[in-house]
Amino acid sequence: MSEPFISTNSKPESGGEPDVDQRHNATSDYETQHVRSDCEILELGKEVNQKLHTGSDQPAKIRAVPIHRRPDLLVTCADLVNSEWQRSQAARVHSLQKSCPEFPVCLVLLQGNKETERLLGHARLSQVVGHTSCLFVESVVVSKAERGRGFGRTLMEEVERYARSRGFKRLCLTTHDKQHFYAHIGYVLSTPVQNAGAMTAFVPMETLLRFSRMPSEEGNTQRDTWIKTEAKVPQGSPPPCGLPPPSIPPPPPPPPPPPSIPSPPPPPPPPPPPSIPPPPPPLMPPPSIPPPPPLSSIPSPPPPPPQAAGRPVVQTLTETPYRDAKRVPIFWMHKDI
Repeated sequence: MSEPFISTNSKPESGGEPDVDQRHNATSDYETQHVRSDCEILELGKEVNQKLHTGSDQPAKIRAVPIHRRPDLLVTCADLVNSEWQRSQAARVHSLQKSCPEFPVCLVLLQGNKETERLLGHARLSQVVGHTSCLFVESVVVSKAERGRGFGRTLMEEVERYARSRGFKRLCLTTHDKQHFYAHIGYVLSTPVQNAGAMTAFVPMETLLRFSRMPSEEGNTQRDTWIKTEAKVPQGSPPPCGLPPPSIPPPPPPPPPPPSIPSPPPPPPPPPPPSIPPPPPPLMPPPSIPPPPPLSSIPSPPPPPPQAAGRPVVQTLTETPYRDAKRVPIFWMHKDI
């Protein structure tokens, strides 16, 4: 009896073996899923890198902070301001340390948080003598590495926001060559004001206002003093009515006449002077001196250049009559906020 023959290539009764096309489709699906997984991992890596770079899901926020709340930035801010106006670092740090809530206030423009924080700019705010609703803006500077990116406008917007939050309605400033930038953001030409600076920290504003009188007011005060001095009662005038006259003591008696003394004899007459011979005549006559020329022949000096009397002081964006302490032209501007 022979053993049964079993074929290894026999097909199953149901389903059958997959053909070549089915195996190719299965391989394509696996490759597609693998590529899709790689793309998802790549996108996830980009998001992680972006979050690590910015520190958050949103762009880093820009804000202005008084530097007396961030004493850790004193040295960095001093170097920033000194990059524009040279001064020793110790002196600049000492000036920044005067920032306080009662003014002056030094604002620093910051971007980012913690490790990604950057110092973008600085501006100082002081009170104006005689104008309680005004602030004076000075030492406006943006980091040289950040210029040309709109941070100057952002810094001035943050300054205006801070001033409005403190109840002020106008900002004043001076500039040597940035008058067109300030005009572009709403500032107009103005007249000079007096900046109180750090004096308000130890001198009352009333005292500063008293010492900041205009020359005309000082002249009026001095003239009033002269009038009051001249209005005093002159000597010898009668006393006011109702008061008895002051008692005057009688004059002392005259002294007795001196005893008579005999007059001395007159002195003898002086002897006659000796006879002096006349001087000899000159040997030759002195040279004749020509008469001075007439005044009409002397040329007169040139007349002074004509001056426009009564011409008003005019300030434009290209010309200003004002000068700073170094006699450099300076523009005065303000903005109502």
